[in-house]
Parts: sequence; C-alpha cells; structure tokens
Amino acid sequence: MASPQARAAVLALFASAMLSFIDNFVGRVAEEAAIWQFQVVRALIAIPLLLTFGRMTGQALRPANFLNTALRSLSVSVGLLVYFAALGVLPVAQAGAGLFSAPIWVLLLSALLFRARITLFQVLAILAGFAGVLMLLQPDPETLNMLSFLPLIAGLFYGLGMLLTPYLCGDETPVALAIGIFIAIGTISLAMLFYFSLFPVADATFLTGGWVPPTPRFFWLTSFQAAGAVIAVTCIAEAYRIGTPSKVAVFEYSFLIFASIWGFMLWGVMTNALAMIGIAVILISGTALTLRS
Repeated sequence: MASPQARAAVLALFASAMLSFIDNFVGRVAEEAAIWQFQVVRALIAIPLLLTFGRMTGQALRPANFLNTALRSLSVSVGLLVYFAALGVLPVAQAGAGLFSAPIWVLLLSALLFRARITLFQVLAILAGFAGVLMLLQPDPETLNMLSFLPLIAGLFYGLGMLLTPYLCGDETPVALAIGIFIAIGTISLAMLFYFSLFPVADATFLTGGWVPPTPRFFWLTSFQAAGAVIAVTCIAEAYRIGTPSKVAVFEYSFLIFASIWGFMLWGVMTNALAMIGIAVILISGTALTLRS
C-alpha cells in the first residue's frame, strides 16, 4: 500500500462497493418523493457531516482555488444528474452502459486537454473493461435511439470531472472536493424542485415531481443515503487526487460487480452466465492495468 496507485485503487473499490450498496435503495426513495427533493435533503444532511468530519481530521474545508473546484464540482454534478434523468426515459442497462463510458472519456480527454501519454496497453485495458460492462448490463440493440446517447453525455461530464481532479484540484482536500459536489448537486436540484413545485406536472414521476410532505421513512432512507454517499464521494475524490485518472477510472467498473452482488444478497436477483463473464473481464482488465503500472 506504499504506492499511491495502490491506495487509489483500494479507495476506488471501497467507494464503488459503498455506492452500489446505497443505490439499491433509491427505488425505495422513489416511493416517497421525487429525485430533486431527495437530492436537496440529502445535501442538507451530507454537508454538515462533511464539515464535522473535516474539523475532526484537520482538513481544510474551503477550497484553495474556488474556481477550479467549482468547475470540477459542476462537471461531476451535471454528469450524475444527466444519468438520473436518462433513467427516466431509458432502461437501466442502456443508461448504465453510457455512464460507464467515463473511463474512455478520461483517456481521450487526458490526451487532448493535457497531452498525457496514453499507451496501447491502457487503451486495450479500458476497452476490455467497457466490453465487460456491456456483457454485464446486456443492453438491447433493438431499443436504441437518439435518447440512447444521453447517458454518453453523462459519462462525458463525469469523466471530465474526474480528470480535472488531479490536474486542477490536486492541492484540495478530499472533504473540500466532496463538499463541492454536494453543494453543486443540491443547488441544481433546488432549482429543479422550485420549478416542478411551482409548475406541477400531471402524473408526476421520480424525475418530474415537486415538493411533497416528507415522511419518517423518507428521512431515514435519505439520511442513510447521505451518510454512505459522504464516505464514498470522499474516498473517490482522494483516489483521483493521488492516482492517475485513466487507471483509477477502470476500478470504478467494479461498481457494477458490487451492484450484482448486493442485488443478489438483498433482493435475490440472479446474474446469468454472460454477466459473470463480463464481471471476470472487468476484474482482469483492472488487475492487469494495476500490475502493469
């Protein structure tokens, strides 16, 4: 664990395991309130937790460079919110496959924006990992349309945000970066919540609902989500801060592996043979990239 790359890999794996666990309960949150109300309340819970943790550990709470941190926070937040929006019009498989194009965007943008040296081995490892994602998610080609490209936009913005972490925010603390994410998502969600509350939509969905009186179950689920997200977002921010983005990004594929495991353990959802092969491809590509580096 002396190597920064090794620590970054462990942090990324832990964050993916945590996020995939808490995301299993988003469906339960959808039974109580819309995504915008959920995101606003979650941010209001998460930010004080981060402030407390930052003070306890002596980490700087204010960014050293406000503009760079704001740019990174906005990019990641837009990516995540577009992904949630895509879930409203697309099957989860298509939305997920698009979001996990982020490592490919990280690789391309590293070369285009920062002239990073990208080896053929890195390209092959990331493409293999994405192929494993497709085998795991198994999107249906017959249902592809123009909306199917929406998740790719999510992957682009999310990948850009992760890439900006070491290049523009290398001097920031993990807590400051995590606070920036929650402030950005909370601010965008608050604007959307006001809109859908002032101009309600008939037969509102998880994506188009306004404010509703919160129930105790909603507060419990949102608090649970906030605590888990605080831990995961802080870990992934630190992973990208100390590691090479194109290498750390591969380990985020493990989110889908952990999601399959949690799905079986929590809800009894079985994984078929092709998905198991996909999981093996993801593990091999990530391991090979780490050993090579």
